[in-house]
Amino acid sequence: MAGPLWRATVFVQRHRTGLLVGSCAGLFGAQISYHLFPDPVVQWLYQYWPQGQPAPLSPELERLFQEVQQDIGIPSGHHFEAFTTFTFQPVSAGFPRLPGGAVVGIPASFLRGPVTNTDRPVVVHGQRVDWRSPAGTRLRDALTLSHDAQKFALAKEVVYLESGAAALQALPAPACLAGTWALGVGAKQALGLYGGPMSLRAAFNLVAAVAGFVAYAFSTDSLTHALEAWLDRRTASLSAAYARGGVEFYEKVLSGNLALRSLLGQQGVKLYTPSGNVIPRHWFRIKHLPYTARRDSVLQMWRAALGPGGS
Repeated sequence: MAGPLWRATVFVQRHRTGLLVGSCAGLFGAQISYHLFPDPVVQWLYQYWPQGQPAPLSPELERLFQEVQQDIGIPSGHHFEAFTTFTFQPVSAGFPRLPGGAVVGIPASFLRGPVTNTDRPVVVHGQRVDWRSPAGTRLRDALTLSHDAQKFALAKEVVYLESGAAALQALPAPACLAGTWALGVGAKQALGLYGGPMSLRAAFNLVAAVAGFVAYAFSTDSLTHALEAWLDRRTASLSAAYARGGVEFYEKVLSGNLALRSLLGQQGVKLYTPSGNVIPRHWFRIKHLPYTARRDSVLQMWRAALGPGGS
């Protein structure tokens, strides 16, 4: 056991710079590959398949998407492709400026019929939705968005893709890995651990790895919070109609989550708070801004757009 372990240690010490560069590049590439090749991956994951066939994008949804692009002022050279998704909120991936372009999944529920039809079964978290129950009726109402709310939901995804923020979100992992390695090597040299027993260095490496993960979690979540707040402000600033649609959109999201909390029973209580926010899966991480905070932020912008006399 000592022989192979010692050879592995010597190999890592001899090629540690190359291994570090390769690991950082691999982490960055793994996180951004989803956006570099969005066309087959995203549609395969989120495509809406009613009756065993992929649903084509309806002319109504196509006009809605084109209207959003015109409102934002998307250059003609930027490539977007839309498709119909089974999710309750839009999904997106890609870089519009690159040859692969970007894709945006528009929920089938925006058509106000295919998904919420009482004769068609819908399963959420393994539970079939009873559209005739009070909670089912509330969920159906939450999925019925006005034109302005639908435009806000789509515009938020288009603004995200146009900003290229996906590349920024892929940076914390390799940055924290490189920082942990650099600080770890420097600390071990300063403390003279390279001349000590291997068990002591292994314990120090474990502590450094934990500290690096904490730094990664904090930086990733902070970046996501800042990005989500910016996206809401940027989208709501397009017009008062977009701000009004944003308020409705987040109100409907909260209402839908409350309906799911009731429909799913004990599982719903574990997933959603009494206010409709999503309960974090990890006690030390809050990966996304609460929907109530996002609604209140857009509401302030809407009131500001209405002027002193608005309410």
